Amino acid sequence: MASLQQQTSLVIILMMMMITFFHISSVRATVYFVGGPNGWTPMFDTNGLTLDYTEWQSPRTFQVGDTLVFHYRPNEDNLIQVTHQDFERCNLDSPINLYISGYTKIILDKVGHYYFLCGYHCSQEQKLEIIVNPSPFPTTAPPPLSMPPTSQSNLPTSTAVNKYSSIFISIFIMALAYVFLY
Repeated sequence: MASLQQQTSLVIILMMMMITFFHISSVRATVYFVGGPNGWTPMFDTNGLTLDYTEWQSPRTFQVGDTLVFHYRPNEDNLIQVTHQDFERCNLDSPINLYISGYTKIILDKVGHYYFLCGYHCSQEQKLEIIVNPSPFPTTAPPPLSMPPTSQSNLPTSTAVNKYSSIFISIFIMALAYVFLY
């Protein structure tokens, strides 16, 4: 029969494992502000040449549950979700969705390709292709977004709890508990 100290240690370890499980399952998805501080607007390099959104998109990995936030000038830009074929041709005739409010959030709810363009500036490469991967964790609803900031310069490029640091912190806490209890 196990001693009282061993039983207590087992209960503590089981509680730590439960906390770790709930902590990992509550990891939030990432919220991306498309275009960073400039928002959804035509992008130019230092020589005034048009840039496409590939440069903004390329260092990011998008997963199911992530959210894209588009902040734009309603009378000068819009956001149109289109098919791949329409994306390649800058064709505006058959949009999947049309957004004109100036502040649009898109929850990436399925694996695959998403295609967005601006009806005013598609020819200036104001278009974005997103490839969405499966989430490595069970997804939960992203936190509600507040009203749009008054200044685009205050927009972060993304916010999130690092999905992998949570796992490492939990494992570290469990290891410490094990070391101190035995």
